[in-house]
Amino acid sequence: MCSKYALAALFLCAAAPVFSQSAPAGIESVWRVDAGAGVSGYHVDFFGPGDMEGAKLWIDLYPNRGPKFLHPLGLEIEGQDLSFGGPQPNPPGVTLNQVSREDSYGGGPIYEYRHFKNFTPYGKFLWEQGSIDFNVQLPYYKHDNRTLYTPGVGFQYRLMHHVSFRAEYEMQFWQRLFQNHAVAATTGVELKPRGITLGAAYEFDRIHIGGSPKEK
Repeated sequence: MCSKYALAALFLCAAAPVFSQSAPAGIESVWRVDAGAGVSGYHVDFFGPGDMEGAKLWIDLYPNRGPKFLHPLGLEIEGQDLSFGGPQPNPPGVTLNQVSREDSYGGGPIYEYRHFKNFTPYGKFLWEQGSIDFNVQLPYYKHDNRTLYTPGVGFQYRLMHHVSFRAEYEMQFWQRLFQNHAVAATTGVELKPRGITLGAAYEFDRIHIGGSPKEK
């Protein structure tokens, strides 16, 4: 539940400067703002097979400042909740916790390749906070939190004036679970959940930050 409130706070913090009217007139810029939602399917990568589905939300902010080659550089903030499709049954004779939920939220840079009319590929790199829940086969260990980083690639295809279809692939690199910091050797379980997201993005009208909008 805490992750949901944190995700909402991140979205509000990201959107606040977009609608601010207090920036000095001398630093006016025209921001592009995209927001979207999609459905994700991931391999959770915890002790054998396990695929889960869930929902993802994101917002992309493009300040369009500086040299032209920096205009496709923006900030993405996203949140994802994988809670459908698990846990998977253990093999016969094996007693292990299985993942029943994975949440993550965070942000980082995104860069678009704007050289096609309607097709726009992109790459991104996010720093995130992750939350993982387990079923109750081992009741003393039901939940954990870790930081993670997430590279991803994808594309958007414009369907109409403001609406685009979006598809992407991500791989998450979680800090190790069960890490024993008392020993020098690397221990624990390394998680690398990976999967695809399909969804839609809406591009808002260009928003002027600072000063007054330029006359057409």
